[in-house]
Amino acid sequence: MRHKIYILSIFILTFLAGCEGALEEKVKFDLTVSSEGSSMIKDTVVVKKSTNVQFNFSGNPDFITFYSGEAGHEYSKKNLTESPVDEINSKLEFSVKTQYGNVATVEGSLKVYLSTEFSGLLKNNKQKDSVNVEQTAWVDITEVCGIPQKNGVTSGLLTLPLNDYLGKRLTLAFLYSPKNNTAAQPVWEIYNLKIVNSDKVTEETVGQVQAKDFGFTPLDMTALTDAYKTVTNNTEGVWNISNAGASTSLIRIHSSGAGKALHKDWLISNPIIINARTPDSGEGIKTITGRLDSYTHQYSKTGVYTVTMIGRKDNFETSSEIIKEVVIKVID
Repeated sequence: MRHKIYILSIFILTFLAGCEGALEEKVKFDLTVSSEGSSMIKDTVVVKKSTNVQFNFSGNPDFITFYSGEAGHEYSKKNLTESPVDEINSKLEFSVKTQYGNVATVEGSLKVYLSTEFSGLLKNNKQKDSVNVEQTAWVDITEVCGIPQKNGVTSGLLTLPLNDYLGKRLTLAFLYSPKNNTAAQPVWEIYNLKIVNSDKVTEETVGQVQAKDFGFTPLDMTALTDAYKTVTNNTEGVWNISNAGASTSLIRIHSSGAGKALHKDWLISNPIIINARTPDSGEGIKTITGRLDSYTHQYSKTGVYTVTMIGRKDNFETSSEIIKEVVIKVID
């Protein structure tokens, strides 16, 4: 009996030693590339556009992450939260729609402003915020944006270059302030508001600030209480920003009947860095649960791409990774 226990003990110890060795094993990972009609120029793989490029793997990685080198998927930009100001173009985009009223009540009733000097709203002290807003030297961009000045109009896409504001803390503000109440004070709707940043060379979009990211806060200059109130329905003279995060974003302020008191309602963003961007991301193409010997990708545009593959072993005992890069030139 003791002999059997001794043999079993040896087996268990050997098994545990084997497990420990497996857990401590470093990752081994290598990469080759093949594609029909491909060629090599020095260290660059030349392939044809819209042709399968096959990445072949060897080694023992538990996980593989793929950075294609295309816009939004460059390993060198995986930690980049701001685009270099000399590498991008930036523009403001939105559309507007007016309803109700007449020319007299619509004209001048919506203004659009920018500022790099505005310090931001306290959001809990109407008196101080009102003074701060009124004393700010806003840049009026209403006319240059092409805001329509009559009722019943849906604009096309309105754009404004913002390159002069790159790298600065920029505040965007809308002011709803009709000057005439002989007819209804109008509805204004603002659609698909965003700042779009694109690469100067490739013209690819590299970052966006969506309506939901502006951090808009209303400031009702005529309200006795609830100066910062928003609504989710049609309430006259109060901003509705509940759909700012929708796929087709909508910001709206409802009309008031003829003869009613004139409104003066600001909608002011947080100061933002407009060249902020989402870091580039890779695609996880292998996990510990499956085997992967190759992966296929196509490039739809000509250009030069630095492909990065990361092979990694990861467990509670140890973690190791190997990064492999290959330059691919895509031609017609």
